[in-house]
Amino acid sequence: MPLSILENNINNTVTAPDIKQMLENGMTNYWQDRSESYSDQNMAQLFSDKKVAWESLIFGQVTENRRLDILDIGTGPGFFAILSALRGHNVTAADMSPDMLEKAAENARLVGADINFKQVGRMLPFENKSFDLIMSRDVTWTLTDPEEQLHHWADKLKVGGTMVYFDSEWYYYLKDIKYRKELEENRRKVKENGGFSYGKAKSMENLALSLPMTYKNRPVWDREFWRAQNGFECEIYENINQYVYNEKEQMQYELFPEFFAVIRRTH
Repeated sequence: MPLSILENNINNTVTAPDIKQMLENGMTNYWQDRSESYSDQNMAQLFSDKKVAWESLIFGQVTENRRLDILDIGTGPGFFAILSALRGHNVTAADMSPDMLEKAAENARLVGADINFKQVGRMLPFENKSFDLIMSRDVTWTLTDPEEQLHHWADKLKVGGTMVYFDSEWYYYLKDIKYRKELEENRRKVKENGGFSYGKAKSMENLALSLPMTYKNRPVWDREFWRAQNGFECEIYENINQYVYNEKEQMQYELFPEFFAVIRRTH
């Protein structure tokens, strides 16, 4: 994997765990700064007609004949956690960023959603086999050890439980210069049409250069990974942008087709 600016600037004696910690700290700091704008984006979706589409994709994967124990990993502003709590489930929402958790708690109070918020590190402080449903949105691309961490997530599922995560190849353009040109043209179009842009996005791009998932072909990688795991079944659904995004958001994410993975624990 190519070395990033970050790795080029650290002493060769720094260990792999130290590098992972530095990357995770950098991402936490980035999302601290992004917490307010990202919260505004997510809450706009909560109060839009696309809320039903998100709910359909998530809760169409489970049977809601009782109160489910649900974990939202990387909850951010709390969008998925709020959807779940408003349906009457027992929800725990975890994130590394204290500012994101503060925004999520504020958003939950706004709509009257009862949620247990928990600040976590890269490994989750929850007992194995303790959740009926685990969900995550646009988080798996940030994992510093995706094989270990995804399996660790799935260990938290009860037998018969389901994990649903959404993601995209957010930094695919770092793989090839021709993709960068395509992205720059898209960004110009988004800006001209009043789309969202974040002035400090370059800092996350520098971090993404050192993240393993940046160099994976997704969701091909996800399908192959889960099919190799004993005790789990996997389904992948691709190109869901038109379903979950409004017209303006589709323009914004035109080059980032969202997929979602459904992982079921069989034993």
